[in-house]
Amino acid sequence: MSEKLRGKTPLIRALSVGTSVIKLVDENPKRTGLLVYNNGSATVYILSAQNQTSSDGIPLATGASYENDNCYGAYWIVAASGTQNVRIEEDAA
Repeated sequence: MSEKLRGKTPLIRALSVGTSVIKLVDENPKRTGLLVYNNGSATVYILSAQNQTSSDGIPLATGASYENDNCYGAYWIVAASGTQNVRIEEDAA
């Protein structure tokens, strides 16, 4: 992630994502960076609202990642098929 994360301890966790929309991360005004890695076998979609669908989201193919150093709001996620595994790194001040 970016230089501004040096000296901070990231929170890294795994999340199982199915075909129903679930929350990826809560709103966090102290967040300094977010990284999401698709460790599954199908595309997952990052959403900015719970009532969105995959067609509204940012697609992450298998092995792809999403990084944002300027995001404070809550995010949701949904899988195109099956149950997929994603890794999340969230950094906060």
